[in-house]
Amino acid sequence: MKKLKDKELLTAISLAFKELRAKEGLTQQNVKDDTGIHLGRIETTTNDPSSSTIFELCKYFKIPLSEFYQKLEEINPKLKIKKSRR
Repeated sequence: MKKLKDKELLTAISLAFKELRAKEGLTQQNVKDDTGIHLGRIETTTNDPSSSTIFELCKYFKIPLSEFYQKLEEINPKLKIKKSRR
């Protein structure tokens, strides 16, 4: 199975986590020490985080997944998927 990488999505994820980290006054090293997750690789879009990694980071920052994904759509409105009528 081919792994897909959406640069716009990765950039939005990067910006969202940078914002959350800055809001808490944390460094990338603080997050890595606390979670074992190398946030720097996510923030530079080097790594495409798994859904499990995003979930763990959302728990760490105490933000619901739904709110995190809404934040991504606010950062980049192109990521918003319109519902179709069926």
